[in-house]
Amino acid sequence: MRTKTFFRKSASTILSVLALSAMIFMTACGDDDNDAPQPAEEQPTVVEAANSAGLTILLDALVEVDLDDDLLNANEITVFAPTNTAFEAALEAYGVDNLAQLTAEIGGEANLATVLNFHVVPAVAFAADLQEGAQEFETLSGESLTVTKSGANVTVTDAAGSTYSVTTADVEIENGVVHVIDGVLLPTIDLPTIVEASTSAGLTTLLDAVTAAELATTLTSASEITVFAPSNEAFVGLLERYDASDLNDLVAKIGIDAVTEVLTFHVVPAVAFSHDLENDSQTFETLQGQEITVTKSGSSVTVTDYLNFTYTVTTADVAIENGVVHVIDGVVLPDLSSDPNVVEAATSAGLTTLIDAVLAAELRDPLLQATAITVFAPTNDAFADLLAAQEVSDLNGLIAKLGVDAVTKVLQFHVVPAVAFSGDLAAGEQTFTTLAGEDLLVTKNGATVTVTDASSNVYTVTTADVTTKMV
Repeated sequence: MRTKTFFRKSASTILSVLALSAMIFMTACGDDDNDAPQPAEEQPTVVEAANSAGLTILLDALVEVDLDDDLLNANEITVFAPTNTAFEAALEAYGVDNLAQLTAEIGGEANLATVLNFHVVPAVAFAADLQEGAQEFETLSGESLTVTKSGANVTVTDAAGSTYSVTTADVEIENGVVHVIDGVLLPTIDLPTIVEASTSAGLTTLLDAVTAAELATTLTSASEITVFAPSNEAFVGLLERYDASDLNDLVAKIGIDAVTEVLTFHVVPAVAFSHDLENDSQTFETLQGQEITVTKSGSSVTVTDYLNFTYTVTTADVAIENGVVHVIDGVVLPDLSSDPNVVEAATSAGLTTLIDAVLAAELRDPLLQATAITVFAPTNDAFADLLAAQEVSDLNGLIAKLGVDAVTKVLQFHVVPAVAFSGDLAAGEQTFTTLAGEDLLVTKNGATVTVTDASSNVYTVTTADVTTKMV
């Protein structure tokens, strides 16, 4: 009996102990759950942090030079991140409107990457990690920047000596920290000289010409220049125009002074990137002293010389240490002579009807751009005789009767595509093929020169050897 009672008592005790143990276990488990380490809060990437902070221009710049992935994949970084306002101040300082223009001004995407890498230190440095005073950190660009801590203030100084403040510190990211700053830090940016840029671009003929004219020092020492640099192929066209076999032959034909004038006509003593140009035609005075016409139409830029030859910029905005180079597909020519061109000579001689006819037939540019011509120019009286013979009152009536093509052919019949001064003519008769494609008979008899047309009409040269400038 006692045994049974004992058993019951013991069983009750055991049950109580088990219940108490269960409560203790449950309580202990509850306490363990509360004290267990929580998962670490996930930090943003540098791109996400910059986006949250509204640093859109910085992000655009990183994407433009493919640095966003480099920063995301780096082990440890500290980024001094310029605000949009800081970038806008940099754009204003360079006189540009956007990031693309700034990129051109500092020498292209490679230099933009250098600038951006100058804002990144390959280590983690929170504000609390900084020493009091100035300290230097080597950046991803390879150049060091100076960080100065003074109490709660932190500033950063770039290679140019400009100092900017950290406005928001210690933005933790998954692989480091971002400090927002109020300026764009500039490293040392090396731009090539005009000679180095031309060498890199393979403009060997231009370099040879510059050397021959002893212009290298003049160009490299100039404070500001814009160079419209002809390609090698452009110089080939110039040699053909002057029937020169090479640069030395060209110098022999036109002289080193003329070559120097041609080269300096390609240089404007100011800096004009393509984004600085107006979307229209504008003129610039060159180092040679004459003006050159530059026309911008959308993304296309052309250059026109005094002969109205127009050439295209094929490679724009090559930044150099004292300006910019634009490569062009032709050699632009200044006025190399004090002689009048054929139109000016005709105007001076009072050959107004001839000028009107040339303009009506749209022959002005072909005559101005011809490399060599001899013109047998009819006087106003000669044209009056023609109008009377055709029974018309004026040039318009002649064009209406014969047609502009016929008038054009008549005018071309007065032009020989070669230079023939009276002293070059042989005594007696000789024929010359004209621009009209028909032969003109020229006869020299002592000091008298006559021309005979296809209808056997003979006319006398009344004024000979009026020299005109040639291309």
